[in-house]
Amino acid sequence: MDARFTTACELMLAGDVLRFRELLEADPELATIRSETSHPTLMQCLALDGVALPAEALAGMAASLFEAGSVLDEALIASGSLGNLVLAEWLLDRGAHADGSAEVLRGWTALEESLYWGESAFAARMVERGASIGNLRTAAGLGRVDETQRFFDSSGALRMPQAGVVNWPFVEQPPEQQSSQTRDVLDNALVYAALSGEIAVVDLLREHGAQLNVIPLGFHYRGSALHWAAMRGHGEMCMQLIERGADRTLEDETQGVTPAEWARVAGRPDLARKLQPSD
Repeated sequence: MDARFTTACELMLAGDVLRFRELLEADPELATIRSETSHPTLMQCLALDGVALPAEALAGMAASLFEAGSVLDEALIASGSLGNLVLAEWLLDRGAHADGSAEVLRGWTALEESLYWGESAFAARMVERGASIGNLRTAAGLGRVDETQRFFDSSGALRMPQAGVVNWPFVEQPPEQQSSQTRDVLDNALVYAALSGEIAVVDLLREHGAQLNVIPLGFHYRGSALHWAAMRGHGEMCMQLIERGADRTLEDETQGVTPAEWARVAGRPDLARKLQPSD
């Protein structure tokens, strides 16, 4: 973050609640101004860099920021990326919206954030706390066959615009990563099902036209469903995808490597060997 936040960040990482509160009392603007580098606010910094803090320290610093006027919804979304349930529960109890404010990241929610980054326990809790399953990718990532089916009409066509558009968790969404086309929305959702280990939803989406061997929009690393399942370490899912025709020789569009390499880089050597393309 910007230099003005340095002391606050140091105290945060040290878990020094008392001195953190004193700093905010002396300079309450720290709770509301935005950094031009790294985490934009201190509350979001707490959601991310403070994930390993003891619950009491986390809550104490969150309270100081809240009392000084810090906004909540952005930090709730940030909490989803690392599964910071302690802070998320605290934020929700004090008025954060389970689905976030509409203007935050083009409607991106904490539930979607957690599904994107593989935080399934966090995702389940957000649903329990009232988060809506508002689009196809969310239903797919949760493994909810019933909710996924809801986005198709009686003829099997995808209900648009209810199924949503391609979105992602970053502030800037390049034009080439944007789409409201049925094909792109379907293929994007199939990857959410695969990276969450939800084969029943993969099969349902394939029945409606989603493709296995494509590189869909909406992901910062441009890989197929098999790439993402390999990254998440879902060995059984990988084998099931291959049985259904997933191409283990397909190279991603980020580094030009196969799913086996994604597994290896993710620290899953056994899975990488299983995914190695045959000669």
